[in-house]
Amino acid sequence: HFIGMSLLCGSILAMDLRLIGFFRKEISLHAVHALTLWGLLGFLINLTTGIGFIFKGASGYFHNVSFRFKMYCIILAGINFLVFWFFVRKKIEPLADDADVGLFAKLVGFSSLLLWFLVIWGGRMIPVFGDG
Repeated sequence: HFIGMSLLCGSILAMDLRLIGFFRKEISLHAVHALTLWGLLGFLINLTTGIGFIFKGASGYFHNVSFRFKMYCIILAGINFLVFWFFVRKKIEPLADDADVGLFAKLVGFSSLLLWFLVIWGGRMIPVFGDG
């Protein structure tokens, strides 16, 4: 789970910070876009290992408020990714590597960072709020 989260969050951190406007001169838009596949691989690893955790102790997870919070944040992060993929990506692909991506793309990047931070926080709080 840790390796998957490292792949996922590492690629998301680079992509979202660039979308927000950091490292415009140092990191190209096209370079961070190439990290999408690594992020998806990390998500699939987390999905697989997370399902294993649930099978190990399902009753401890489903009644855990922190687990439910984490799942809601993952769903919202997935919707945010779809917004990025189908709307933002198409608008930034033709831009120069050091271009400003616009306010909407920045909001999508910021939302992604916030949601994935909350996913990690929710996961860390599972033991605090129950038997997860």
